[in-house]
Amino acid sequence: MSNNDEITPTLGQAAGDNSTQYQSGGDITVNNYNSLPKPYTQYLKLVEEFEQELESGDIEFREFIDKIQHYTATIDGFVGLEPKLTEAGFENDIDWAQQMKEYYYKKITENNLSKATQKIHAFLLARICVLFNLHIKGAVNDGVSKEVIREMIIEKVIQPVQDMLGENNVLDLYDDDITAMIYFLTGNCHIRWK
Repeated sequence: MSNNDEITPTLGQAAGDNSTQYQSGGDITVNNYNSLPKPYTQYLKLVEEFEQELESGDIEFREFIDKIQHYTATIDGFVGLEPKLTEAGFENDIDWAQQMKEYYYKKITENNLSKATQKIHAFLLARICVLFNLHIKGAVNDGVSKEVIREMIIEKVIQPVQDMLGENNVLDLYDDDITAMIYFLTGNCHIRWK
C-alpha cells in the first residue's frame, strides 16, 4: 500500500435505504443537556417553557408565583439597603444601588410578567442569592478590599449568570440587570453583605 492510499475503516452499522452514513475523522461534540451542570439544564427547561408560552400566545399576566412573592417580600429583621452597604464599606455606592434596586423592582412589578417569565426571574434571583452568599459575604467579612470585592462580584456572580443565560437570554437580561437584582435582593434582606 502506498502513502497516497487512504484507509477507510468500516463502521459497525450500515446506513438504511435513502440515507447517508457519515464518519468522523476526529472528535465529535454532541450537545447533550444531561451533561450540562444542573443550573444550566434547569434554565434551558425554563426557556423552553417561555418559548412554548410565546408560541401558544398564553402570556397573560398572572398572580406572582410563590418564589417571586418570597423575593419581593422583606425578611424579618429588615435592614435596608443603605445600612447594609454602609456597614460593608460601600457607602459611595448607595445612590446608584438604590436606583438599580428600584429599576429592578419596577421591572418585575410594573410589567405584565407571564408565568414562564416569572419562573426565569425567580430562578435567576435564587441563583444570584446563593452565589453572592457563598462567595461575596465571606470575603466582605474577611476584610477583603472593595476593589477585590467588586471584581469578585463580576467573576463569581455576574459572569456565571451571564454564562448561564448565554445564547438563550430570552429576557434580554444584561450585567446591569444582574447588578440590579443583587441590590434588589440586598434591599429585601435576602443578601447580607456582612
